[in-house]
Amino acid sequence: MSFSQTIEKAKPYLTGFVLGLIAAPIIAFNAGWVSTSSAKAQAVETARVETLAGICSATAGRIATAASTDLATIKGYENRAKRDELVAAAMVDIQVPAELLGKVTSDCGRTLS
Repeated sequence: MSFSQTIEKAKPYLTGFVLGLIAAPIIAFNAGWVSTSSAKAQAVETARVETLAGICSATAGRIATAASTDLATIKGYENRAKRDELVAAAMVDIQVPAELLGKVTSDCGRTLS
């Protein structure tokens, strides 16, 4: 078998290999099979915020129970000032990184509303 015959037999395989190299990343990114580092960082931040907001909500519930306050009285838009005070009191006991403080406070208040 000569060199030119070997190349002719290998052409379909080489063509498939090259097209696969080009098509695989395009398909993988479009199908969501590949996650970027920024997507992972966003997912970690969201998980941290949700966890800390859950702790804040539980702490706010304990504070309201200790003060004999029904949580139903702080629900709704018109009671947001009371809810914000309760969230602020709950956040005192929780160590939250400065960059997440606004998001955690907002999520905690939203949970209580």
